[in-house]
Amino acid sequence: MDDLISVVIPVYNNASKFMGSAIESILGQTYKNVEIIIVDDCSTDDTSNKILEYKDKIHIVRHEKNLGTAAARNTGVNQCRGRLVAFLDEDDKWTPRKLEIFAESFSRNPEALFAFSDFSRFEWDDGSFYALSNSQIYPLIYETIQGHKYFDRKYFVIPQKDMFTLLLRGYPIYPSAIVVRKHIFDLIGMWRKVLRTNEDFDFGLRSCRVTNFIYIDEKLAMIGRHGANLSGDIQHHTEGDISVIDLHLTDPSYNKEEKDLIKYHKGGRLCGLGYSYLKSGNNKQAVRKYSEALCYRKWFWHALLRIGYITTMGNWERGRQVVSSIVSG
Repeated sequence: MDDLISVVIPVYNNASKFMGSAIESILGQTYKNVEIIIVDDCSTDDTSNKILEYKDKIHIVRHEKNLGTAAARNTGVNQCRGRLVAFLDEDDKWTPRKLEIFAESFSRNPEALFAFSDFSRFEWDDGSFYALSNSQIYPLIYETIQGHKYFDRKYFVIPQKDMFTLLLRGYPIYPSAIVVRKHIFDLIGMWRKVLRTNEDFDFGLRSCRVTNFIYIDEKLAMIGRHGANLSGDIQHHTEGDISVIDLHLTDPSYNKEEKDLIKYHKGGRLCGLGYSYLKSGNNKQAVRKYSEALCYRKWFWHALLRIGYITTMGNWERGRQVVSSIVSG
C-alpha cells in the first residue's frame, strides 16, 4: 500500500481565479493515495464558495482571522494524516507524475526528510511559459550536485552543508516544489509565523540542520505568475531574504564558520540591493544599502567604491545642471 500523502493548500482572497487548476492538478495525479487540506485564511471574497465546489474531495479548515501563509500551512500540517506532506500554493499546479516521483524518491532514501524538484514558471494572463526552468535560471545547483549520489530518474542526494550553502547563495526553493516527511516538523518546528514573506527560505535553512536533501532534476511543478505575486518584486524579495538571514544570525546553534558564511551572504545581498536601487535611480537608498554592507569585511571595499561612485556621480550631475542653467540663461 502506498503511503498517504497529505497536500496542504493555503488560500486567501482571489483564490477563485486560480485554485480550481491547483486542485485539479492534484486530482489528476497518477499517485492516488492523497488527501487535500485547504486552509482558508479568513478570505473576505468568494473564495469560500469556490472551495465548496470541491467539498466532497477535500478537507476544509477556516481561520477566523487572517494569520498569514505560514500560519495557514501550520494549520494544514496539524490536520495531516499522511507521513509525507506536500505544499501547493493556490496559484500553482503540478505535472501528473509529481507525487509518484517524489514518493519513489523517498522510498529509496529513507533517511532523507526533505525533497524538492526543479520547476517551470508561467504567466496566468496568457498561459505562456518562461524559456528557462528554475535550475536553468540558477545553474549553481548543477555545481552543487556534481559528485553527489545519483539515482534513476535524476534523483540526487545533497548533503546538509552543501544545501545550506546553496540556499545562502540564492537558489530558491518554492513551497509548491517541496515534499517533506511530517517528522521534520518535530525536529525543526513549524513554518515561522513571524515571517510574512520568504518563509520558504527560512524553512529550507532550518531543515539543513537536520537532514540531507533529495533534489529531483525534473520540472514537476508549475509556478504561476501574476500581478499579485510578491516574489516578482526583486527588491522586496531580497529585503525578505535579509530579514530571514538576520533571524538566523541570532541562532546560537550555529558555529563560527556557519555564522561567518551567513554574514558573507548578507553582505552580498546588501550590495545586490544597492545595485538594484542604483539602477532604478534611487541613489539615496542605494547608498544606504551599500553603507550597511560596510559592516561585512569581505564586502567593505566593494561597498565603499560604490558609495564613492554614487557620490561622485551625484556631484557631477548637480554641476551639470548648474552649467546648463547658466548656458540657457
